[in-house]
Amino acid sequence: MKNISIAIIIIMIFFIPLCISAQHRWGENERGGRPRSERLEKFHKMRLIEVLNLNEEESVRFFAKQNTHEDKVHEFMSLRNEALDSIEANIKDNANTVNLEKKSSQIRELDKEIFNERQRFQDEVKQMLTPVQYGKFLVFERNFGRQVRDAIQEMNQEKRNSKPE
Repeated sequence: MKNISIAIIIIMIFFIPLCISAQHRWGENERGGRPRSERLEKFHKMRLIEVLNLNEEESVRFFAKQNTHEDKVHEFMSLRNEALDSIEANIKDNANTVNLEKKSSQIRELDKEIFNERQRFQDEVKQMLTPVQYGKFLVFERNFGRQVRDAIQEMNQEKRNSKPE
């Protein structure tokens, strides 16, 4: 049983999220590649196709919509991070509050855009899938994210416990 858990953790580690697609894409190297996140995305897609029982045509349509969605969210998150960097720089420089308020408002607007984009994507997915498939999609997304986070936490815990003192 422990071997199965370790195998699952190893698989999850090599396929770290997305879920995090909206967050900083770690694993990017100087050449712009994302080897770990690409493997995780492939694993995520494979499992999602299995869970939803999608045929080839449905899979292509679904993942085209998902890729577009992820690109938009990633773009919004990049803008949001730039605004936060600007706020951080203004705070360090003791800049006036007008700039801080302007950037804070920009972040709130970007958060609204991200939320609206996620809702738009879910509406499209709901129209594409049967009610049962849509329910499975929602549950899968939640559980997959949890499994990845748990695997990372467990790996970090093991790493901390194995460090010689």
